[in-house]
Amino acid sequence: MPRRRGKSGFLSTYTVDDTYLLKPDRARGQPGMLRGRNPSANDVLIKFWPRQKASDDQDLELIWRSEIRQLQRLAALPRADDLFVHMVGSGKDSDGFYLVLDPGLASPLEMFLAASRKHELLAQVRQPRARRIMWGNVRRLVEALELLHSQGAIHRNLDPWAVITSLSDEPDFRITGFEWSMRIAAVDATENKKIKAPRVDDSYSFARDWRDLAHLAGIVLDIPSAPLADLRIVPSRVAEHASATEIRLLRSMLGLEPVERLDGEFILKRIDEIIDGISAEAAGRDARLCLSVRLGTGSPLSEAIRRASGNEIEITEEIQQIRFMLDDLGRHGQLVAVRDNSTAEARFVLVGNRLTYRLAPYRRPGSTESGNWEFAYCERADGDPPHPATIVGDTAIDTDALDIVRNVDATQSFPRRRGKVQRWEDYTRRTVAGLARKSDLERMHQSFALLLILEMAYAAADIFPVEIISRSNAGRSDQQAIRLVSRHDPDRAKLSTSLGLDAPAVRLTKMLNNEEMREDGAWTLTEPGMLGERSTPTTSWRFAELEDVNDIECMKFEGTSLPQHRSTAYLAPSEMIGRIAQFKRRLKALGALREHGELLRMLVDPRNRIEDSHDPLDETSAAFQDLDSSKQQALREILSVIPLFLLQGPPGVGKTYLVGDLVRRRFDDEPITRILLSAQSNSAIDHLMSEVQTTFADVASDERPLMVRARSADDDEASGELEIDVQAGKLLQDLAGSELVEEAAPHLTARVRSLAEMRARGGARRISSTGGRRMSAELRAFEGMILRAANLVFATTNSAAIERLIEERSLFDWTIIEEAGKATGGELLSPLLLSHRRLMIGDHKQLPPFDLDTITKLLSSTENVKNVVSLVDDLVSRYLKDPGIDEIFREIEGADDDFGRSCADALAVLTLFENFVEREFARQKKRDQGSRIARRLNEQYRMHPAIAQIVSRCFYDGELKTNPKQEKKFLSSPAPVLSADAKRLPDTPVVFIDMPYVREERPGGRAGEKLPPWSNPDEVQATIRTLELLRSGSKTYKPSLAVLSPYWQQVNRIGDQIAKRRDGALAHLENFVPAIGDQEFCGTVDSFQGGEADAVIVSLVRNNHHSTPARALGFLRDNRRMNVLLSRAKWRLILIGSLSFYRNIVKIAEKLPDQDIGFLSELLRVLEEEAAAKQAEIIPWATLRGGPA
Repeated sequence: MPRRRGKSGFLSTYTVDDTYLLKPDRARGQPGMLRGRNPSANDVLIKFWPRQKASDDQDLELIWRSEIRQLQRLAALPRADDLFVHMVGSGKDSDGFYLVLDPGLASPLEMFLAASRKHELLAQVRQPRARRIMWGNVRRLVEALELLHSQGAIHRNLDPWAVITSLSDEPDFRITGFEWSMRIAAVDATENKKIKAPRVDDSYSFARDWRDLAHLAGIVLDIPSAPLADLRIVPSRVAEHASATEIRLLRSMLGLEPVERLDGEFILKRIDEIIDGISAEAAGRDARLCLSVRLGTGSPLSEAIRRASGNEIEITEEIQQIRFMLDDLGRHGQLVAVRDNSTAEARFVLVGNRLTYRLAPYRRPGSTESGNWEFAYCERADGDPPHPATIVGDTAIDTDALDIVRNVDATQSFPRRRGKVQRWEDYTRRTVAGLARKSDLERMHQSFALLLILEMAYAAADIFPVEIISRSNAGRSDQQAIRLVSRHDPDRAKLSTSLGLDAPAVRLTKMLNNEEMREDGAWTLTEPGMLGERSTPTTSWRFAELEDVNDIECMKFEGTSLPQHRSTAYLAPSEMIGRIAQFKRRLKALGALREHGELLRMLVDPRNRIEDSHDPLDETSAAFQDLDSSKQQALREILSVIPLFLLQGPPGVGKTYLVGDLVRRRFDDEPITRILLSAQSNSAIDHLMSEVQTTFADVASDERPLMVRARSADDDEASGELEIDVQAGKLLQDLAGSELVEEAAPHLTARVRSLAEMRARGGARRISSTGGRRMSAELRAFEGMILRAANLVFATTNSAAIERLIEERSLFDWTIIEEAGKATGGELLSPLLLSHRRLMIGDHKQLPPFDLDTITKLLSSTENVKNVVSLVDDLVSRYLKDPGIDEIFREIEGADDDFGRSCADALAVLTLFENFVEREFARQKKRDQGSRIARRLNEQYRMHPAIAQIVSRCFYDGELKTNPKQEKKFLSSPAPVLSADAKRLPDTPVVFIDMPYVREERPGGRAGEKLPPWSNPDEVQATIRTLELLRSGSKTYKPSLAVLSPYWQQVNRIGDQIAKRRDGALAHLENFVPAIGDQEFCGTVDSFQGGEADAVIVSLVRNNHHSTPARALGFLRDNRRMNVLLSRAKWRLILIGSLSFYRNIVKIAEKLPDQDIGFLSELLRVLEEEAAAKQAEIIPWATLRGGPA
């Protein structure tokens, strides 16, 4: 067909056919369809809605944008890439609006149906093989419609133009044409003469889609529509080649025969039965495996058979040779795929007891067609079986179904038997699975699976083998006591070694001595030690003390009931229950990922399918003008691209404010938008929720989007107004008092009002009666309905709510993840599954994912990873495994050099956000072309410019700037925190209290740190002296105050000293607001990411004789933790440490390889520069203390 270059506008870069495949119908709002090629010379289908000249088509443009969003949204459904035709472009110009679809090598089904010469598959559709393929195609359409229906969407236009296929030997139907809201004209417009679904009525519904599909199935299966619709004709008489089961199903789909529930599940089950029936039917007739053999004089096969028979069978005895082959293959022959080193493909052989028969696809003599596997062909046999190292795979063949025919007979019978025989591909495919190298998508899935296995391994290592020494009463009537000792378990000991952990007994003792563990104190005792085992009875215990029993140190535990176990058992922290629940959710997400081709492709290459969202942005609005230039540019880029944008938010840049602004814009543009807002921690979610609520504060309550905070049922946090149970209660009360319920049937009215009363009492979950349990279940169902309907859902990344949404195939228009840099790829996966459009916000230069260094070290040793996976296979319950997990275990058994790549891939997944951001920033520096998918905000508002300068230069290459208006405020306003003695503690924004270096101490000096758990008594004193001198300088509010340290032992010691002085020297602290959670002044760095305070005191602790940076600095080598420590303060940052110690370590590091402490040398430089500029002061400890130097 002639093609021309698009004249102008959107199609100018495309080569387009001169004639329409389908002409546009303005009256019906039906698009035209054109075939063309894109700039890369790939075939595309172009749908075109022409503009109405001299008319306002603003509504049409809104619809067009809405349809683009709908198509993009549907792309996030599992298997959508396999069942829907992918949209690869969209645009508009003065002529109209366009969607560009990628058909691959396929064409609209209508083109095959209308062709003058029928395609082979359509011509043979009455034969079992073709009929089975076509029912497989119908099955794919059922799956596609069911996906649409799961989103409340209706296709409305299922006809041969809406199906794309190449009519291959494998089912390949995909659907398009569901731009339903484009159909803006009346439904009863005059129909054209093209084949289309019957219009039984003018309504659109799920049932209408199934009717349309039944009609389409009748067309491709060659079942006449008139007898199909005539119930007077019995099903078996409708079509000679169609079974009664097929006709009944189609009549049910047409609505002619009632069924209890017509949906995808019902129809798929019936189709599977039909396909099985066709296969059975074919097997009972001609569907045999046919093998054509070349025998006789000059045949290498005949010669091999003669040699194998001891020269008893003559070359001319062809019938005897065929009998020999059947006897040689036995009852079940083995079809084997053999690796061919000269090609990337396998060759196939049938292995007998005495000969190995080489197979090839059959080609009829004299035919120009390429060979195919409807028949197999053999002309040669080998005396030896294939070498085991060359075998890719094998499968058994029932020789009763094997029909060996001479080549001359095959020439005659092949045309007659085509389509009626069983194809050899049904068997060859089973043998070559091991030959194909894993695709990038499979590797990505494997990376997530491997990472999950390793996390399970660390959990399994925390299940400790013990022996019960004694059982007794604990001295109270309701308390029992047991005494345990650690027991050696070789596999767990090996697992601990491979994980780089202490031996189980050593770790258990440390955990029991840990103050935080002792405060929590709960442990469980169980008999089998498998992680996640369901069927085992467990008892709960609390650690009491260590005591000697017969000169053996035992661990004494107390509980309410004695264990039923024998003398051996396993002890685990009670939080293991929560970890197992998290693993189960992650496992479900991993299973969903396997079918989520769109997300897998994005994870492999985020730039692979960047699409234009066509979202509007009003840059003249006051809200946009109020944003700083950094946020304005970020907003432009975020709104313009799909499916991913990455936003790096350094400290104080207002990234959460930007999220609130973005959410508000989406709802102003489209009030029915649904957005999932997620983060790893509850604190981050609550902060995000507060910001979004503030954004809608000026909107009338009945016009605000429905917002829901989904929190787990056992969460102790106080319920706010957005908690799902609170929202359910409010909405139930409104519903119970509405006219709708008032006018409903009496039993429904009573039911709704009973639910409302039960919710108001708040006791539904405590009712144990049958009626109460039923009502409680109904309340939970109502909460689930709210969750599915909510415009804004706030939930942690691994919450039960997100698990439920994945199971129900809910979709959001956007997933926004905060603190993405603090989460592993495995933790990010669940929310990523729930939308086609993802915004990840975080800062990988602040706190990393938990235990990052530990898992990174493990993944750097392929041998250790192999050992861990091999060992943990027997330590993890089958309930925590799926095919993806099992595949990893199988791979380890035959692991090759490629496993090192698997470990590297898992390492990239571990730090997914950092990996994506750094790759994109590197691309932008090298070649900044194409849409950007990452940006760093660079205007901060939190910190005084002097503090911000330190953070900017140490961690952000000097690119973090203070907003000009905020800088002016800091420089012109009085600080809210002052010093009572500026000589001892200056009033500059930055103060460094310089402690004596332990090497420089005079004999008898006590300076320096104490052994792990790390603390520094002198810095505790310096912190207290600093606090004694701090005063509130504000008359309008209480300034906030935080005392931070990298080490929890130092935090505890400082906290104890503050508590002792609250009524004395530190009584003035009542004029400050504690900035740490739970109204505390003191906290670790990990507890304060995202937090801020007017004044921050940091005790750095480390001060020692060590001569290597790693041993000397410990946590202080971690630039991410140091970034958080230095960036929390707004007005005053007071650091306590030893400058001489740090300078010495920097000198040592300069002479050693691979010592990344460049931020520390930069910190020392900036301090000196700011001290010279009077923005910082360095004060000796003696000056602060008030004594002699």
